[in-house]
Amino acid sequence: MKKLATGLFAMVLGLAQAQTIAVTDLSYKKEVREFFYFEAASDKSSESGASSYKASGHDRSTSNYAASASASATAAGGRNYGYANANAQASVAASQRNDKAFQEQSNSVYANKRESSYVKTFGDKVRVQYSELMGMSGDVRGALIKSGYKLMQARPSVAQNGETDQFFDVVGKIKNGQFPGAQYVLYGVVAAMEATGNREPIQGTNNFMYKSELNLTVDYSLIDTKTMQAVAAFTVMATGDDNRIDNAQTTFRPSTAKMMKNAASELSEEVQKQLYAQGFLKALAVQAPAGSGVPQPTYRDDPSTLKVYK
Repeated sequence: MKKLATGLFAMVLGLAQAQTIAVTDLSYKKEVREFFYFEAASDKSSESGASSYKASGHDRSTSNYAASASASATAAGGRNYGYANANAQASVAASQRNDKAFQEQSNSVYANKRESSYVKTFGDKVRVQYSELMGMSGDVRGALIKSGYKLMQARPSVAQNGETDQFFDVVGKIKNGQFPGAQYVLYGVVAAMEATGNREPIQGTNNFMYKSELNLTVDYSLIDTKTMQAVAAFTVMATGDDNRIDNAQTTFRPSTAKMMKNAASELSEEVQKQLYAQGFLKALAVQAPAGSGVPQPTYRDDPSTLKVYK
């Protein structure tokens, strides 16, 4: 009896642990196309120059030789005076010739350089953004709590510089411990989102019907954190609108907050239907509308309690 009670307690404890789930915010990828135009011109010039100067003269040792020759002629007492005088004059003439043999040499170099460039380009630049759409999963979380599941808070995903489609790797996030304590992770990715608006005249009046809609398509996967298998997968579409009747003189500005709130509520209903249809939910937190394919709750009254009014 004691073993049976222990087994029942363990089974109940296992069921309680199996009812933990984490619901992420909706991940999305957005491509932003930007037009760019670039035009630039540059002009650069430079000048450089160099010069060298070289000078050379004669050796004045010939003057000393002439002076010594004259002295020798005088010391000879006048003898051979004519010969000595001739040698002295020849030496002076040689010295004069050497004085005129002064040489000059100069070199000059000059350079001028100029560069010009011009560039013109334009086109489209695509920038990819990865992020999470917050505020659209609150109703889904509330519905799962009403269905008996224990909600575990999911950590937000922050895109890094140079992020790629690896941002959508929910299995990698589970292995990295981003959903501690959760046995299931309901992961949603925005497949498409668009806003539309139109104005239609109301016959018989001067008024118009202003209608704006926010359409959202989300791809969901329900992952078992132990086996990393998808136990449920589906795509749902939700619409949030904001309408008003007014005349043509009015500029209608729809409320984005209202459209998102309506879309989040419809998204919660669609997610519950799909989880119920795939056997994950045993009951719905909200009653499904007739004709939706979801079994409607039935009510049985005891015949003895019925009263007939005439």
